[in-house]
Amino acid sequence: MYSGVMETTLDAWEILQTVVQLGGFAAAAEKLNRSQSTISYAIGRLQEQLGVRLFEIQGRKAQLTEIGRVLLADAEPHLAGFHQLEKRARLMASGGASEVRLSVDSIFPDDRLFAALATFSEQFPHVRPSLRQGTFLSADSEFSLHNAQLCVTGLISREMFVKPILVIAMVAVVRRDHPLLSVARRLSRSDLMQHILVTIESAASGSLKQQPRLPAQRILPVGTIESAVAAVRSGLCFGWLPKYRIQSEIDRGEFVELPLHAGQTRDVRLNLVCRDLSASNSEANALAELLGMNREPDSI
Repeated sequence: MYSGVMETTLDAWEILQTVVQLGGFAAAAEKLNRSQSTISYAIGRLQEQLGVRLFEIQGRKAQLTEIGRVLLADAEPHLAGFHQLEKRARLMASGGASEVRLSVDSIFPDDRLFAALATFSEQFPHVRPSLRQGTFLSADSEFSLHNAQLCVTGLISREMFVKPILVIAMVAVVRRDHPLLSVARRLSRSDLMQHILVTIESAASGSLKQQPRLPAQRILPVGTIESAVAAVRSGLCFGWLPKYRIQSEIDRGEFVELPLHAGQTRDVRLNLVCRDLSASNSEANALAELLGMNREPDSI
């Protein structure tokens, strides 16, 4: 009879799962290195505790009942999570990392970033990647304030382990009906000074960091690339934006590249900065390689 007190164990559910996966008590006993009578007792005890029949005999084989199928399906995610916990504990006990902390400038392409993280998770399923994104990230600050192990940044760093991984083309663009496009010649500095420039600025690290601009230029400061794109889309201003982020707007004719007299594009070089590349930090090293540490930098 069901007593109203639930005392089932993970071990009992694992035995049930093994019996179902292997198709019988004998095979489960062999895999779990238990006696067949121990397996039978555990299943009987689990049924008693739950107050339901988990198996029914069909011919010579024991088959899960409908209730048994429902309950095992509910239990399996918990069993998988517990096994993951055990594996992480063993990894940590052997000196492996349980987490790799990565800080990435938001100008870095999301598709490349998350492709690298997905591959990393496949290679190290028991290591959790921790991601922090922001604008004008300083590797020095990310390491000291946020305990990052890797940092993708466009700023100069004092760290020893620095590798260029990507060059991003920035282009000056406006909405297709912006007044700057009515000038029937290449634009000069004085032309640009008469209009508002959207700039990306960040004070996350304690000191203001911003895109380069002329001192007298009228500006609209924003905190993210997405906001800068939206500001240009509004027609309020022009801006230097990553070309790969706005290529679809350019192709549709919504954004137009400004015909500048000089400096048609600006290149931003992103570096991967590593706090520690020792052999013992294999997880961080693997993620660094996926982000491009050992490849020649390409351009977009």
